[in-house]
Amino acid sequence: MTTRIALDGVGGQGVRVIAGVLGALLARMGKQVTVLFDYDSSVRGSMSDAFVIFDDAPIANPVVEEADIMLKLADKGHLRISGRKVVTDLGLGRPGDEQIPFASLGSEHFGKELFGNMIALGRLLRLAEIDFDDAAIRESLPRRYQDENVAAIRFGFLLTPGEIARLAATAPPSRFEMNDAATAPLHRETGIATGTPVSVTGDAGESG
Repeated sequence: MTTRIALDGVGGQGVRVIAGVLGALLARMGKQVTVLFDYDSSVRGSMSDAFVIFDDAPIANPVVEEADIMLKLADKGHLRISGRKVVTDLGLGRPGDEQIPFASLGSEHFGKELFGNMIALGRLLRLAEIDFDDAAIRESLPRRYQDENVAAIRFGFLLTPGEIARLAATAPPSRFEMNDAATAPLHRETGIATGTPVSVTGDAGESG
């Protein structure tokens, strides 16, 4: 069965890293895979989207028009397609979306926010019903911080719906929520959101 995944964010968040590792992993597992990127390379913090399709059979159309799973990491991402299952960082979701405090979990459990990207990848693997293959994951990752990245992916993979609800309820306010609070008067006066996008530094986020 064909599975379509869309990732929406901005440059510096590791969107292309997540998609690239996911695509390489699926290929190593014998799947047919397409990975497409749509980004503005001229400005850090500008739009960065990625699309991954995989199947056991050859893929006839590499374009994602409706995603089975969508990962949203920024409040200024531009992606306008819909997703049947939507996962967002804390403070970005709408009713019915799954919200996980990726950045704060990366910092709390692995010492750096950038590992939140790999936690997100682990959650994508679980939602897409992709087996956790330690060897294939290691082969698909950069060598630097490989042990930490595998641990972060495993952490995201093992999250249960109950744990996700608890983490979302007890996590400190995300930067998206703080931006919304800080601009609340502007929202009331103009109806315009002015949040600041996340900029994650480090190997897992430097290439977009």
